[in-house]
Amino acid sequence: MIQSGIAPLDERLGGLAPQRIHLVTGGLGTGKTAACLHFIAVALREGERAVMLTGDRGSDLKALATYLGIDLDTPLRDGRLQLIRYRPEFPGRFANSSSPERSLIDLRKMIGAEPPARIAIDPLDPFLGEGGPVTAGAIALGNFLEELGATALLTHAADTADNFDRRLDPIVARSVAIVRLERGHGNVHYLGVVRARGPDIPTAPLAFQIRRGVGIERYQGTRPAEAREPFAATGSRRKLFVLHTTKRASEDIVGLLQRDYETVVHRAPAAGAALNLAATGIDGVVIAVSHDSVAAAISLIIRLNEQPDIVPIVLAARFNLRSVDRARALRAGADEILATDMSPPEFLQRLAAAASRKHARATSPEYSDSLILQPESGGAFMPLTRDDFAAALASHVSQDNPTQYTVVTLAPSPARDNGAPPNDSLELLANLVMRCARVRSGDLTAVIENRVAVYLHGARQDHAAVFLDRVRAQWTARQRGALKIESFPYPSGEPKLRTVIELAPQS
Repeated sequence: MIQSGIAPLDERLGGLAPQRIHLVTGGLGTGKTAACLHFIAVALREGERAVMLTGDRGSDLKALATYLGIDLDTPLRDGRLQLIRYRPEFPGRFANSSSPERSLIDLRKMIGAEPPARIAIDPLDPFLGEGGPVTAGAIALGNFLEELGATALLTHAADTADNFDRRLDPIVARSVAIVRLERGHGNVHYLGVVRARGPDIPTAPLAFQIRRGVGIERYQGTRPAEAREPFAATGSRRKLFVLHTTKRASEDIVGLLQRDYETVVHRAPAAGAALNLAATGIDGVVIAVSHDSVAAAISLIIRLNEQPDIVPIVLAARFNLRSVDRARALRAGADEILATDMSPPEFLQRLAAAASRKHARATSPEYSDSLILQPESGGAFMPLTRDDFAAALASHVSQDNPTQYTVVTLAPSPARDNGAPPNDSLELLANLVMRCARVRSGDLTAVIENRVAVYLHGARQDHAAVFLDRVRAQWTARQRGALKIESFPYPSGEPKLRTVIELAPQS
């Protein structure tokens, strides 16, 4: 065994197995990146080479390393450390690649002829893609790491204790140890062993803390259990009924709730099914939602709002929802809307304030606005009209702090005889674009005269370029010729976009 440099992991497992794969899981802010930096720091202290594949900016990673008391500048200058950052388009290109091994060959060339002693991949998620239960990318990554022969530490932002992401199967099968990090109250964290290939491994989690200039160390308090549940001594804990509208509840959301509350977690009932709020003495209902399940969550809020003596209703998401979705939820009867990208103190304080109030029943709004969504017909998405598309853009821009977005227009090549595109080209292109877009996350597609317009919610121009590469590849595969493409990033492209949207219809 060799030392990992991660104090609680070395204490619990006795170190790492050389030249093997080890997997670290946990939610946001649990210390996964800090663990990777400690892991490679051991190799650097011993004069060995190390590689870290990261999603973070180099400056951010160096700042964290400095906080932990780890010097990255010296080994970077002398070549003992190599930091490789994922390009923004890497996950999409890797997922759509017909040969994931090709990307890993390029990575091997970047690493060079001399193999590193250690490699950290933080996170491994870009290799998983968005495909079926087992992806070729995960298999290719496992093969790559075994051929590389370095001791590997991989991170994944999820819990593998039960019902873990099946796309991880090839990695899990090759990992000699899987550990889970969890954040408690304040600066107390916990490390637990999910699985390890060794006898008599204790399963009780170890408490640790992350200190400036020291990094990860065993928790120095005398009673870490008190730090994990600071309100337990004040009497019986308050209780929340948590309904998740996704396949499983978000670990980040539930983890935050469990700091201050006893939680009863259930899958949200289907439309028409009984609500069955059987838990007694609850102080509030929390609906855990993702961008893809907003509509289901709002329907559930409406049903809850109609119940007699209902407790406060809180909508909680991992990331900040669109302004239009927050407005819909509030009008449906939500008392508060939270996101885990808030600081934990703000999240819990807002939740406590909402739970301490009586539920304010929704009333008919004094105003109305057009909430533009991609229409559906027979289970298929349909393109918007120019007027609805323009109304959606106007509504977005009128907000106090509109989210970044980019609009792109795509026009198919005209036929040779009359200069107009083939009759079915626009329809085919619109359908292709809607399949490539994130419709459930707010993207909108419209057909405007002889072009298809796409509103890409939250996308900068470089992100839009990744989307366009995907559309071009699929359009070319159908042998439909070239596409004329224009891009209008907000806010610089907005004046020119207005001239496109406001064009008079052709007679």
